[in-house]
Amino acid sequence: MTETTNTDAVTCIADGPDCTGDVEYRDALSGTGVSHPRCDKHWQDRLDLEDDIRRRYPAHAPADFDPTYAGEHWDEDY
Repeated sequence: MTETTNTDAVTCIADGPDCTGDVEYRDALSGTGVSHPRCDKHWQDRLDLEDDIRRRYPAHAPADFDPTYAGEHWDEDY
């Protein structure tokens, strides 16, 4: 799906037959700071992926995490 903005065609980064909705540059969810054009469907897919990543790798260690086991650390402050 393509949307024309200021004479520039914006195409979804995952362009294909399953694209639906408006194509817009969406905020970067990763640390790169680079925004990508996504249709509504692929933006929702990216949000769902981000939620899954944050559930699997939370900012705080789980209650049963033991930093003495195998000498591992949860955060980068070591």
